[in-house]
Amino acid sequence: MTLQDAIVAQGKANLTESNDWYPWSVNPRFLPTGIILPMGSPYVQNVALKLQLSGMYSTGDDDLKQKITYYYIVKWGGIKRNTKENIRSYALDTPASLIARGSKGIASWSKALCIRCPNEYAIYDARVALSLNCLQIISPVNTPILFPLLLGQNKRISLGNRMVQRYASAHNWAVAHEREFYRQYNNILSSAAQLLGSNLYTLEMLLFAKAPELLEEAFPNEEF
Repeated sequence: MTLQDAIVAQGKANLTESNDWYPWSVNPRFLPTGIILPMGSPYVQNVALKLQLSGMYSTGDDDLKQKITYYYIVKWGGIKRNTKENIRSYALDTPASLIARGSKGIASWSKALCIRCPNEYAIYDARVALSLNCLQIISPVNTPILFPLLLGQNKRISLGNRMVQRYASAHNWAVAHEREFYRQYNNILSSAAQLLGSNLYTLEMLLFAKAPELLEEAFPNEEF
């Protein structure tokens, strides 16, 4: 089995019209001017937000692009430790130059790329990273690779990171290439989405939402 196969299996088991596994609502207090959210589930509203922001970004000037990027990283994403220069870089630098940073700042700059091209670039954060690695333990994947684990604010995710790291080391996993893993991740999601008749950002949202469950499934004998 490949990681793509494992993600497809997760999609078949979980994707529905409502996708009620995604419970994080959009806070209406901080919405940028011009954004109108539809009625519906948190999944529906978050997708609408993503696509509307992408449309605004594509036609906006540099100032608006920075404001949109700041909103999605700081207000929506909750990552507050970013300088103005970082936000400007994430908003305006080329995708290639951002991807070349590897895992440094990826939880922020992948959100910026997601807003630019939501069907091409997915968010990569601590929960997504944990899910990618746990799926390779659960399946198991034939040739597993350790995707970079990121620091998170959730204690369970941090504990999971340590467990995955120990498991990967004990089983001699290869380590994903620092400059290539993000493109590899997007390619896997894109291919899986095509097989499911879904889209890249929905599968990223699924990986994000299911991280705690996948952690428990990967390590069923541990107490969390």
